[in-house]
Amino acid sequence: MVGPMNEFTIMLGVYLLFMVFLGAMASRTLKNVDDFLVAGRNLNLPLTAGSLMATWTGAAAVTGYTAWIYEAGYSMMWIAVFTTTSLLLIALVLSRRLQKLGYLTVCDILRDHYDKRTKTVGAVLISVYCIGVVSGEFLGGAYILSAGLGYDFSVALLLTAGIVLSYCLLGGLWAVALTDLVQFCLLAAGLAIAVPSVLRMAGGWTVLHHTVAEIDPGHLDIFAYASSDVIIAWAVIIFASNLIAPDIYQRMYAARSGRIARMATGITGLWDVFLTVAAIILGLSAFLRFQGEPLGDMVLPRLIMDVFPRGFTWFFMVVLVAVIMSTADSLLVVAGGTLYHDVLGKEESSSVASIRVLTLGSGVVSLGLCFYFESIMDSILFSSSVYAAGLFIPVISALVWKKGTKDAAFYGCVCGGGVTIAWRILNLWPDPVIPGIAVCLLVFVILSYLRPYPVYSM
Repeated sequence: MVGPMNEFTIMLGVYLLFMVFLGAMASRTLKNVDDFLVAGRNLNLPLTAGSLMATWTGAAAVTGYTAWIYEAGYSMMWIAVFTTTSLLLIALVLSRRLQKLGYLTVCDILRDHYDKRTKTVGAVLISVYCIGVVSGEFLGGAYILSAGLGYDFSVALLLTAGIVLSYCLLGGLWAVALTDLVQFCLLAAGLAIAVPSVLRMAGGWTVLHHTVAEIDPGHLDIFAYASSDVIIAWAVIIFASNLIAPDIYQRMYAARSGRIARMATGITGLWDVFLTVAAIILGLSAFLRFQGEPLGDMVLPRLIMDVFPRGFTWFFMVVLVAVIMSTADSLLVVAGGTLYHDVLGKEESSSVASIRVLTLGSGVVSLGLCFYFESIMDSILFSSSVYAAGLFIPVISALVWKKGTKDAAFYGCVCGGGVTIAWRILNLWPDPVIPGIAVCLLVFVILSYLRPYPVYSM
C-alpha cells in the first residue's frame, strides 16, 4: 500500500521529471543568447500570456498573499488594486512599444538612451531584484515541500532550488515559457476546485463575512491594519517596480507581435483580479478555521491539508510548487542574462555556456539569501524597493520624457538604490522605497536641468 507521503512524492516526481523533459526538449532549439533570453522573439499568444500569468502568480501572489489576508484581512487589498492597475496600464501604454524595441534586457534602454555606466548600475540593481525575488520563491517552495513531505526545511530549500535550476539552465526562456504554460493550467485547475469548495465549507460569501466580523471586524476594514504611509509605500513599490519589471519586459521583447504583447499583458491583469478574490476567500476561510493562530507563510498549505481529501491535497501541493517555480525560473533567466549581456557586454549571437554559469550563480546567491529574509513577502518587497528606487525614474524618462541626461541617470540610479539599501539596514521610517525614489527623482531632475545635452531618441 502506498502511504500518503509516498503519494505526494510520486506525484511531485512525475511532475518534475516532465518539467525537466520539457527543458531538455527546449534546449534543442537553442543556438545563441537571443534564443536563451527572448525565445527567438517568437512567442505566440498562449505562450506569452501563459508565461506572464504563471510568472506573476508566484509565492507572493498565492502563498504569501493568502497569509497576509489571514493576518490583516481587507487591508491587504491595496496591494491587489495597485498590482492589477499597473498591469493594465502596461498593456495600454507600454506593451506595443516595448515589443517594437527588440531589445534583450531592460538595460538596453539605459545603454541606448544614456551610457554604459548607467547600464552597468542598472544591471546590478536588476540582478539584486531578481535574486531577491527568487529567494522568496525558494522559501515558498521549501514551505510547501516541508509541509507535504515532512522534510527538514533546509533539505526542502535545496531541493526546490535544484529543481528550478535544472530545467531553467537547459532551455532558457523557451523552457520557461513551455513549463509556465503547463504550470498555469495546473494552477487554474487547482484554484477552480479549491476556491469554490472552501467558500462552500465556510457557508458562502455572506456567512463567511458575517463570521469574520464577529471574530475581528478589523479584518473587513481596508484601513485597520495598514496605515496611510504603508499604503503609499505599497503604491510606490508596486507601480514603480511593475512598470519596469524585467520579467514583463522580457515577455514583451519575446512576443511575436505588438498585438500579442498587449493582449497577453491585459489578460494577466484580469487574471490578477481572480487571484485577489481567491486569496481573500482562502485567507478569510483560514482565519475562521485557525482563529488567528500564528502560522506565517504556512497558512495555505495548512488549510488545504486540513479541509480536503488526501488525493486533492497532494495535487494542490504539487500545484503550489509549480506556481513557485514558474516565477523563480523566469527571474533566474533574467538575472543570468542581465549579468551576461549588460555587465560582461556579450552579444546575442554568443554561446549560451557562459550565461548558464551566471544563471546558476544567481540561483546559488538566491539560495543563500533565504537565510536572511524573514518571509516570502519580506524578500520580494525589499528587492522590489531597491529596484524601483534606482531605476524607475531613468527608465520611464527614457520612454516618455527624453530630457534626462547621462549624469542624471547614473547618479540617480546610484543614489536611489543606495539610499534604499541603507534605509533598510538602519531600519528607519518611513518605508525605504519612499526616500530612495525621492532622492533618485531629485538628483535626476536637478542634474538634467543643470547639465542638459542632446540624448538618443527611441
